[in-house]
Amino acid sequence: MIRYLPNLDSILWALKSQEVFASIEELKHHIADQRTRICRYIGRPEKTFCSHDVQLIDLSAKDPFTGWRNYRSVVLDGSVIGFCGECQ
Repeated sequence: MIRYLPNLDSILWALKSQEVFASIEELKHHIADQRTRICRYIGRPEKTFCSHDVQLIDLSAKDPFTGWRNYRSVVLDGSVIGFCGECQ
């Protein structure tokens, strides 16, 4: 199982907004769909994202804060939008 933690200003809201996915591809598809919907809502329908636009950048083998393995930052359109890792 893959946990996703959005990159929010408040760590409390980020922890409350955690999501769990069965696979990396499911996570990427969800993020691309969510960001496309947000862009359409704010009046930028030309901005669409696909799952291959979502990049995962390796940070470390294990995160000391959450304890997740294979800890990675989630990057979309050049911005870090969250973090993910395997829960134990």
